Amino acid sequence: MPEVFGDAILVNGKLFPYLEVEPRKYRFRMLNAANGRFFHLALSNGQEIDQIGPDLGLLPAPVTLKSLLIAPGERADLVIDFSDHGGEQIVVSNDALTVMQFRVAKTGTPDISALPSSLRPVPRILEASAVNNRVLTLGEKDDKAANPMTMLLNNAHWGMPVTENPALDSVEIWNFLNFTDDSHPIHLHLVRFQILDRRGFEPYYYYTQGKVKYIGPVVPPAANEAGWKDTVQAHPGMVTRIIARFEGYLGRYVWHCHILEHEDNEMMRPYDVVGA
Repeated sequence: MPEVFGDAILVNGKLFPYLEVEPRKYRFRMLNAANGRFFHLALSNGQEIDQIGPDLGLLPAPVTLKSLLIAPGERADLVIDFSDHGGEQIVVSNDALTVMQFRVAKTGTPDISALPSSLRPVPRILEASAVNNRVLTLGEKDDKAANPMTMLLNNAHWGMPVTENPALDSVEIWNFLNFTDDSHPIHLHLVRFQILDRRGFEPYYYYTQGKVKYIGPVVPPAANEAGWKDTVQAHPGMVTRIIARFEGYLGRYVWHCHILEHEDNEMMRPYDVVGA
């Protein structure tokens, strides 16, 4: 079946929970564990959120957000400052849906901390160091009722022969061409990677000519995507480029869409890390 969106959002297994906090800064490590829902999280009082880390480690500097877009499988390291909101009740919402509530005490432990202006350097992987530039398609096949029932990576099923075999300690660029109407959170096991950019492309030209024809400008990653990632949002009609060094261990790993119904409907493929 296609992805399912329920009408109940759980936070740590609780429905409509609340958290009592003091009027000071709090650090939260967030995981989107939904089967298919992307969250657009914001606070009801309009205050800003500081993101200090993505999936893996810290960002180079804090990024101030009015709302956080987080896909299934993605993580976010956040700091929320309740210092000026003693006695308030602040609702965390996802668009029109209620997620949870913060109940801020009127008084609490004095907070003299300050968020640093810089966090941890993230050295960029040079594109020139890549030894392979893979073009990988994200596609779907509909049933007779036009429901997307089979989701494929590079037009291949799980059980077909492995086609991605990066060498240990090598650097590769993977280009995800999204032919579907969905954004897909693509996750690679074993590695950490960096997002290079996104750019629109012409699907029909690729179908007929077998080549990528770009349309529109190059879109750099958002500021809160500038750190180390293992899951990337591949948007519809876009080529999403990532760069990774396949370091660690030889063996078989997987890459897949993190929407549960998609990966269960064949949107998961094995890849082999082989000897140099």
